[in-house]
Order: sequence, then structure tokens, then C-alpha cells
Amino acid sequence: YNLKFKIEKRKCIMEAKDVYLVDHIRTPFSQANPLDPSKDVFSKKWGIELATHTLIEMFDNRLPDKGSTLKRENVSEVLVGCSLLQHENGTMGGRIPILMAKFPFTVPAIAFDKQDGSGMTTLHVGFANISMGYSDVVVSLGFDQSTRVPIHSFDGKVKVYGTPPDDIMLDPNNKWYNDDLYDWKTSRLLFQTAQKLAEEEAEHFTKDDMDKVGMRSHNLAEKALESGYFTEEIVPVNGHKENEPDNKMQVVEDPSIKKGISLDSIASMPSISTPGWAGGYQNPIFSKEDYIAKFGTEEGIITTGNSAPMNSGASLCLLMARNALEKFSLKPMAKIVSIGYAGVNPTVMGRGIVPAAQKALKHANLTV
Repeated sequence: YNLKFKIEKRKCIMEAKDVYLVDHIRTPFSQANPLDPSKDVFSKKWGIELATHTLIEMFDNRLPDKGSTLKRENVSEVLVGCSLLQHENGTMGGRIPILMAKFPFTVPAIAFDKQDGSGMTTLHVGFANISMGYSDVVVSLGFDQSTRVPIHSFDGKVKVYGTPPDDIMLDPNNKWYNDDLYDWKTSRLLFQTAQKLAEEEAEHFTKDDMDKVGMRSHNLAEKALESGYFTEEIVPVNGHKENEPDNKMQVVEDPSIKKGISLDSIASMPSISTPGWAGGYQNPIFSKEDYIAKFGTEEGIITTGNSAPMNSGASLCLLMARNALEKFSLKPMAKIVSIGYAGVNPTVMGRGIVPAAQKALKHANLTV
């Protein structure tokens, strides 16, 4: 048989849709502590429970209070991000939290692991899917439980709830652990990557500069808390008092905020990082003597005061196309015009925000 097929080439032009941030809520962010779980007010809560709580609050209370007709079955997809999708944090591809929140089986989900950028990745993908017309309503959800599911077992000191952690990448005998290129010993820990970056940029900023940023961050967070700025976005969660796991209480604010902090108190907080000369990363920049001369100490300069706290909590964002806004009687908070992401050497991951921001600006034809 001689079959002839006429192939017609057509030029397809798809016009990108506008994407809007419609609402957002979150749990309080607790102060996680794998070595002493009782200090975390959510130590008895699974991360998935915290994520589910935000879903239920949004669709049972928040949206009805706004007079919206948006229901669970109207959601195009739920995107779930978590930096460690293991053990209790496993979501079966994102389905567990949405089924626990009584979403119908017809609503699909996807789980993302992009480490600490996992939650933001759900926003990126949600933006792209709405922009290209594949979704109209996207729930972007991120969570972590850094007390119950820490990144590793701290040499066996930490009790991990569920299956013992897979510490293979932390094994000094692992072929990547001390590799000059991957240097997993450094890149697995954010505070070590920050230490290396601080040493690389020693000519541009000091520990005092970092301490001032840390103080400003906590001071502004405290001010925002006291002024009620966070009231609308925080969903109260039942937990327990710090250091009293059997003393139940409703958590309504972020325990991780250091209230009344001063520069002197920030400066005196203990180091959590190891300098390059002491084995903190491969191919150290400074000798011990030069490091002390430069930084005035032989210790690491990343501390509990000038670095981000380790938290347990969950947050949710609702993204929509314009036609969905009108259909479900909702008003946008903001229009998302561009996104950006980039890869950098993982041992200095803090550099990544610069090329990512540059890409986002370029896509939107913006400059700073």
C-alpha cells in the first residue's frame, strides 16, 4: 500500500495569560531543634499535618469569609514543596496533604524537592502552568518539619521519627564527601556554605555587617508582629509550650523571632560554622594565622544570630488566571510578571540569588 500523508505545517501562537497572587496564609514558624525536640512548639506535629492545616483553613474559612464561590473541586492542581521529602515528610507525590484536607480525587498534585527552594519552585511551576493556559487555579504549598525530619542524624544524636535517616551522603567514606568538585561536606550545610562565601567576600563585608543585618531582621519581624502585620496571614495551630511538650497551647505567632535583640547580644551568640583552615571546606582561602588577622577570631563567623533560624511550619499561596478571578469573585493581591532561577556552585549557594534575580528582571524587561 502506498500511503500518502499530507503534512500541513501550522504556526501556533500562544498568548501568555496574566498570573495573579490572590491570597496567602501560613502557620507560625517554630524554632526547630532536632537535638532537643521539646524546644520546638510543634515537636508533636508532622509536617504534613501543618500543610494540611493551611489547606483546610483556606477552603473552609478564608475563601468563604471573602464571599468567594471557589471550592476544592475548582482547583486545577496543588503543588507541594518540601526540602526533605523523606520519612514522615513523604507525600506520595503531593497527594497525602490534599486528601487529608478532603480534596476530591480528581484534583492532581505534584511534589517538589529543590531543597530550600522547594516551596518557591511550586510558585514558579504554578506561574508557568497558568501563564501557558494549562491551569486556572493553582494552590502553591510548602512545608518542613526540621525537628522531626532533620537533614541528618547529627552522628546518631538525633531521634528521627519514622525510618532512620539515610546518612550515606554524610559518610566520610562516601566518594563525594571530600571531592574537590562536589565537596558535599560543605554544600550539605547552609551555614558552611555561608562561611565559605563570607571568606571569599571578606573584602566586601565583615561579621559586624552580618550581625547588623541579623539584628535588623529580628527587630523588623518583632515590630511587624506587634503591629498586627502578620495577623491576617498566620493560622493558629495547636502545639505546646517551649520545653513543656505535655503543656498544650495554641501557637499564634512565630517563636523563632528573637524579641528585644540588640547588636551586642547578636555579636555574642555562638558560632555554628567551621572556617576553611579548620576543615570547614575544601581548599581553604586563609591560613589559621591569616584568618585570625582578618576576622579577629579563630572561630567561624556564622552564628545563631546572623543566620536564618531552622523552622517547622507550612505556607500556602493561591494563584489564579484573570478569568478565574472573575468567575470566583476574588480580587488579586499582586500580579506576577516574571520568575527566575539559576544554578551556582553548591558550596557557595548564597550566590544563586543574584543570577536568578537578573534572569527574572531580564524576562520582565526591568533593570535595577
